[in-house]
Order: sequence, then structure tokens, then C-alpha cells
Amino acid sequence: MADAQGLNIRRRTLLSAGLAAGTLVSTGLFGPAASAAAPTGVKSNGFSEAGLPIDGGHGGAWSVAPTGFAGVSAHGRAGTTGGAGGRLVHANTPEDLRQFAKSAEPLVVILHGELLFTQYEKLTVTSNKSFLGAGEGAAVVNAGFKLVNVSNVVFRNFTVRDSYIPGDFAGKRPDNDRDGIQVDTSTHIWVDHMHFTRLGDGLVDIRKDCDNVTLSWNVFSDHNKALGEGWTQNVVTRLTLHHNWIRNTHQRNASLDNTAASHVYNNYLENISSYGMLGRNAALLLVEGNYFRDVRNPLHHQGPGGALAARNNVFDECTGNVGQERGGAFNPPYSYSLTPTKALPSLVRAFGGPLGGTEPALRKVITVALDGTGDFASIRAAIGAVPANNPAAVTVLVHPGIYHEPAVIWGDRRNITLAGATENAEDVILSNSEGVTLLVAADGSALRDLTITSDIPQSGHVLLITGRGVTRSNVTVLNGTTG
Repeated sequence: MADAQGLNIRRRTLLSAGLAAGTLVSTGLFGPAASAAAPTGVKSNGFSEAGLPIDGGHGGAWSVAPTGFAGVSAHGRAGTTGGAGGRLVHANTPEDLRQFAKSAEPLVVILHGELLFTQYEKLTVTSNKSFLGAGEGAAVVNAGFKLVNVSNVVFRNFTVRDSYIPGDFAGKRPDNDRDGIQVDTSTHIWVDHMHFTRLGDGLVDIRKDCDNVTLSWNVFSDHNKALGEGWTQNVVTRLTLHHNWIRNTHQRNASLDNTAASHVYNNYLENISSYGMLGRNAALLLVEGNYFRDVRNPLHHQGPGGALAARNNVFDECTGNVGQERGGAFNPPYSYSLTPTKALPSLVRAFGGPLGGTEPALRKVITVALDGTGDFASIRAAIGAVPANNPAAVTVLVHPGIYHEPAVIWGDRRNITLAGATENAEDVILSNSEGVTLLVAADGSALRDLTITSDIPQSGHVLLITGRGVTRSNVTVLNGTTG
């Protein structure tokens, strides 16, 4: 079958990355043969109908049921099954998805192709639903999902993308509540093999006394705020984050506030410009076997109370806080298997996100424009569209406007030219409310026809260059300093 062939290709790619076969077997990734069978007694979970690969081995990339708190019995439920056993329906249009999401009955909803919403919409989701992307390429564009006082919901194998409001990188506009998934006061939620990118506000927000949540094998990319948990003083939320890939983001990677238990294991974080994992206030964090690469302040705990236990994490080319332990750990009430930490980058790159992968194809020119005419509306999104360790030169051509965002040319994005489209530096303005406006960490970068400034005068760097062989032509730097 095509899906099995695709999975085998990705496995071969992983082997070619130089991981020993013994390491892979120890993760459970190459366990028993793939099977899409539903658990005993369940009519159908829809995985086979959606063409999802299932690895029945412990610790496999595609599992029948969630590992972590979403699989724990609580609140009158034995775990998270979504719409399994209910009707199986197909969403081919935004209206299909809208109606199925709010239906009172249990449903397995299979999404086909790209569902484009002409105006942003946050879809109301009721209990006992599964949303499964069919094969490769399923996406929800310019919309998100809202779960309030519900339970037992599954999201798998599709992308939620492109609700970004041009110019509002901070997500502070009064009309900007454009989350990918917002979960309030809900239990037993499983988000698995999804991709969230270029949205208006948070990629996923878990709020107001949620419980029994697992986020696994997802990709969060090219955005300001990735994952936020909190918005409550009550210490009740229990969640598991494992084997997620968080890349080219700024903050909340994740921000974990007042969680009764946050189990964060085997995640891969790279190219993060503000902070990585952050425990707040009374949050209890167990952070183990994660790989942080080129992350500023990768791990920290702040505020009164709480605890942080950090084990076997790797900090590669990171700066700032690296996880000083405080207080005691908790023991997760479920079984799980740790992937060797050094194997994570190759493993998560190969198997994270929906079928078909999430890494971009190489383009010679990428355009950025605030009026919707470019490939992207933010510089961060454009840089994220350049493949890591790009083998050829790329020009990011920025059309006139004021771009309010912290922009970074990461060290693994070499030979990028960031240029104003009109050749007039006054037409393209990069600005930021605090800190560095543009960091150039990649060797061989070029800057051309730009103005780089800050929203208010500051004494620190506005333009910071750490890469070698970086050239500048017709670049004006205002406020602050350059270095």
C-alpha cells in the first residue's frame, strides 16, 4: 500500500541518518507489523479508513491510543478514544467540517484535502469527536478549533495553518484570537501527528482547568507563541508533551502555569529566540530526555512554589537558563519508553507531523508582503520556509511596509539574502518592541536595502550579526546599536 511504502521510505531515511539499528529497536519504533485495527470492542476508530499507519509496538510513532495523561482513567473515562464507535463521516468542505464539529453525536470525521475558510473562524467542537486527515495533504486553512467544557476529542494527521494577521506578530490586536486549538475546562484531549504554523495567536492554548491532555509527535513552527497552558489559579491540569518538534518559534515552547503535573519528554526544540520550556508558579514539571538546539533560555522555572526535575536533556548551542532543579519530581501514573536523547533530531524529523512531512522544499526566491501578495506575511515565516542547511542561495525579498517582529536568520540557514524589494531602504522597515530586531547568525548572509530600528530607543543591539562573512548594502540602522 502507498501509505506503508511512504512509511518505509521515511524509515530508510532515518537509518541513513546514521542511527544504529539497536537504538531504533530500543525505542519501540520498529515493533510488530503495522496494523490499523481498532481496540477490542470498539466499532471503528477511523484510522484505517483515513489511511493512517499504526505501529502496535510500545513507543511507536503511530499508536492506537495515547501515551501519557490522555490515556489515564479519570473524570469517568477510561482514556481518550474520540469518536470511535460513532458514525464515520467525510469533510470535503468548510461547511462539512463546521457541521460535524458541533454535532451532538459521536463522530469520526475524516478531512480531505485543504479546507480553506474565506474568513477566519474558530469552530465549536463538542465531545466524542475524532478529526483525522486522510492520507497526505489534509489541512485546515484560516480557521481553528474551540473546545469548551467537553471531553474525549482526538486530532490526528493534518495541518492547521495561515490565519496570521499581517503586522500583528505579537498577536495583540483586539480581533486576534486566532488559535489553532483552544481548550477550556475540558478533559481527555489527544493531539497527535499534527502541524500548526503561521497562525494569529497561540498555536495551541490549553486553558482554564483542563486535564488529561497529551500532545505527541506534532510540529509547531514559524510563529510567535507555540504552546500555552494556564489562565487559572487552580492547580489541576495534567498533561504530557512527547516527541513534538518545535522550530523557528519565539515564546511559550511551552509555557506551563500552575500545572498539577507536566510531563515533558523526548521533544526536539530548535531555533527559538525568546525562551523554551518554562514552568510558572505552582507548576510541577518533569522534563526528561529532550533535545534543545540553538534555543535561548531553553529551560526555566519562575514564580512561587512548584518544582522542576530535569533529567538527561541535551543543550546544543543554547544560551541562558538551562534548567536549575527545584523541589521534587512526580511519578507519571502510566508506562512510557524514552527514546535516547541524541537520536531525537533525526527521529522526530523523520516521523513528526502529518504524513508527507513538514520540511519545506528549496526555493530560490521567497517573497514577503503585508498585503497578501507575497508567499508569506512575516519574515519569520519566510526564513522558516528555507530548508535547514540549504544547499543553494536563497533570496528573501521583502515588499514595502513596517514589519513588527523579532527576525532571525538562523545559523543553519546559510547563504540567505534578506533584501528590500524596491532597493530603497526607507520602504522596508524592520522593527521590534524590545530586544534585537534582526539577528543574523548564519554565515554568508547578505542584507540589502533595509531599515532596521526599534519601536522605542534602546541601548542594546537592534541589529546583531554573529555569523561570518555577512555583507550589508544600503542598510540603515536606527536607535540602539549594531554589532
